[in-house]
Amino acid sequence: MSSPDIEVKCFSQRVANGVYDRVADAITSLGKDGLGEADFGIDWTTTVQDNYSGTNWSYVNTKDGRPFRTNIVGQIATSTCGTKHSAKGTHFTKKNVPLSDSDTVKWKWALSKPTLCSPNLMDIWENQLTSIEDWVTEESKRAPTSQRIYEKAEGVHHNQDATPRRTKRKNAEDSMIGQQSSAASTSSATTSTTTTNVVIPAPDKGTLYDPRILPDYRGSYFQLRQNKLKQLNIYESTDNGLKLIPMHETYSKLRPGTLILAVCDAHVYNMVQNGQPTSTFQLGVQAMKVLDPSDEPVEERLIPILSTTSVDMSKDDSAIAAFSTFDITVSPAKKKSKGGKGKEKEKMD
Repeated sequence: MSSPDIEVKCFSQRVANGVYDRVADAITSLGKDGLGEADFGIDWTTTVQDNYSGTNWSYVNTKDGRPFRTNIVGQIATSTCGTKHSAKGTHFTKKNVPLSDSDTVKWKWALSKPTLCSPNLMDIWENQLTSIEDWVTEESKRAPTSQRIYEKAEGVHHNQDATPRRTKRKNAEDSMIGQQSSAASTSSATTSTTTTNVVIPAPDKGTLYDPRILPDYRGSYFQLRQNKLKQLNIYESTDNGLKLIPMHETYSKLRPGTLILAVCDAHVYNMVQNGQPTSTFQLGVQAMKVLDPSDEPVEERLIPILSTTSVDMSKDDSAIAAFSTFDITVSPAKKKSKGGKGKEKEKMD
């Protein structure tokens, strides 16, 4: 969502410069390596469960048994649609406990149909959603775009969710144009643009950063002692040399409206919550690159604040004290009207 005083030009420029047409042609050339053309149960299928209990599922290519990976294209949506790209990430605090080294934190990007995209790219987008829905529908018979960002020196993990919806699968040659918006996510809130004076290493695979380089890593919510912010496989556009994007620059480089390509794997996590079985279908980002930047405003990030209040109705709280002493049986002192003496004088004359 753009601010009223900022003119967003990137979408119309993509149309004028043929970006959407080139992206559609490049995705089409991927064939079965693009999610929209990869049919679940035919091109990829479930492999052995990836944990001892057998409740989590991974996927392989049907033809060679290699781990299934696929390419998905889309436009980064805002936080109101589901994107969680901040120092807090996907972390959910329970019982007002701060984030610590024992917690898992991931980034999640929601994708939407590219704004003003060409008919061919629209078909590709809808085919991607259809592939996801086919996967969910079939796997649901057996059993509802994230990434880990803090850890010690070893380990790598990416991930992103996408929301499936019913669409009609089309071929790239079809000329049908549906102007129905099919957003899968995003909007966030306030952050400082300055960073603490910490050493920032050059980005490289495996680089670990002081998490304070993120402008919203502030306050008592964050209690990391050993874990660091790790460099993810996020790359600049081809025009910018496909360089790794430093972690503290991702807020700007992956702002809403950015056109991206991500290579993902797939997982299903089956759990029991509140006594009911649930299944989470996840596309895990292995790498992401910018296809075309956005000039939408960078979303502000709120600095998380832990609550210091208790459930007790303490009269030390001014609002509780005011509630306790509120009484409508006592008549308030009448206020003297302005010029009252003058009116009385007129009556006496």
